[in-house]
Amino acid sequence: MNEKNKIQILDLGCGLKTKKEGSIGLDKRPAPHVDIVHNLNEYPYPFPDNKFDWIEMSHIIEHIYQPLNLMNEVHRIAKNGATVRIITPHYTSQLSYGDFEHFHHLGYITFLTLQNTGLFKIKKHKLWFTDIYKVLGISLIANKFPRRWEKYLSHIFPALFVEVFLEVIKDNKNNNTLIDKYMY
Repeated sequence: MNEKNKIQILDLGCGLKTKKEGSIGLDKRPAPHVDIVHNLNEYPYPFPDNKFDWIEMSHIIEHIYQPLNLMNEVHRIAKNGATVRIITPHYTSQLSYGDFEHFHHLGYITFLTLQNTGLFKIKKHKLWFTDIYKVLGISLIANKFPRRWEKYLSHIFPALFVEVFLEVIKDNKNNNTLIDKYMY
């Protein structure tokens, strides 16, 4: 594969210890593997429009002051059809509330609402649970019926994380931003 056809990967908020192999690592703190030091709460990000085929966001969206602005920026720098992988503590998890720098508590409904803007499409989702909830079948039920589980059972059988793979949708007919399209 030549340099022009190489998949462009961004690890957004790659952290101090690791980054996705083959990616450009962006974080607010310098570290040996961080390629670009940038505060994720400051926009725009230092990338051109339509640059990335894959954007990795592992345990970062909950740290952002205004996630809509983050996702708007992700939409701008991603190519049409790009994949955005997000994993974050589920709002029922003690991990969601156990960090002073977690400003938002997210669930499957968060990403379903994001999908309703028409700018992202959920390609795949997974709710992660402790082993006991896997053995009891809660994990299977929650992943088969995530909306019903969140509405009726999530506070009885909490998840650890929610993971989604989003497809970026850009059509040339509509140049509205995510903020224009999001429901209020």
